Amino acid sequence: MSRRGPPGMDSASADPRIEAARPQPALLVSIHDVSPLTLESSRRAVELAESAGVPRSTLTMLVIPRHDDRAPLDEHPPTRDWLRGLADQGVCLAMHGLTHRMLGRTRNPWRWAWAQGFARGQGEFFLTDAADCERRLHASRTIFRRAGLEGALWGFVPPAWLLSPGALRAVKRAGFTFYERMGGIVHHDAVRARRLIGFGSLTGPEARLTAGYAHWQSTRPAQDTRFAIHPADLERLYSVGAARRALGRLLDKLEPRNYADFLRRVG
Repeated sequence: MSRRGPPGMDSASADPRIEAARPQPALLVSIHDVSPLTLESSRRAVELAESAGVPRSTLTMLVIPRHDDRAPLDEHPPTRDWLRGLADQGVCLAMHGLTHRMLGRTRNPWRWAWAQGFARGQGEFFLTDAADCERRLHASRTIFRRAGLEGALWGFVPPAWLLSPGALRAVKRAGFTFYERMGGIVHHDAVRARRLIGFGSLTGPEARLTAGYAHWQSTRPAQDTRFAIHPADLERLYSVGAARRALGRLLDKLEPRNYADFLRRVG
């Protein structure tokens, strides 16, 4: 006669040795839009995460090499040196576009809603073709190289997580360890950490709505969770408090990891 655990529990979950071997779900905190134009708010975002209990080495920084086409990272020693120091402490760096700014227009109502309603004109790769995407990726890598940061660069996260079909093909060919979309982190064609918590802080109602969403997500059963912090979030005390409380709840059940460490662990 085969031995079985209690009703609703299979033999694998009944074995404490297997339970112990399973990795704890991860908390993946990312700081978005890091550049010379956002240096001070980026520093404050790191401080916010640390004050909530997230170790610095478990952060992932999303870096814009030439923000708004006017702030080259390699020509701004304070930002460049700060990022070098973070990389030396184990922080994961990811390319976050070239300028972050979207060029072109769309007449498709659905695409317009994403481009302007959600991304607010910041979806740099939402309307690009493959050739333009490749040009932007090459220019971005060049800036990272001149800044002495290319060796710390692991992946690519498009602004607003948006990619056109042509841009997606170019990103897949670019050789990044990972890239991230709205639906999760893509690594070896597998999509990881589908749950995403982020804040909208440009208006009061938006801040309250997304804070409520963050509260709900942070009380759900544990699973790998991405947690995005943007510079605008630091400008609203309401958003700062909501983020700190949500991080506190998540840290009770998730293990903080940067993207690179997380992907090494899950394979």
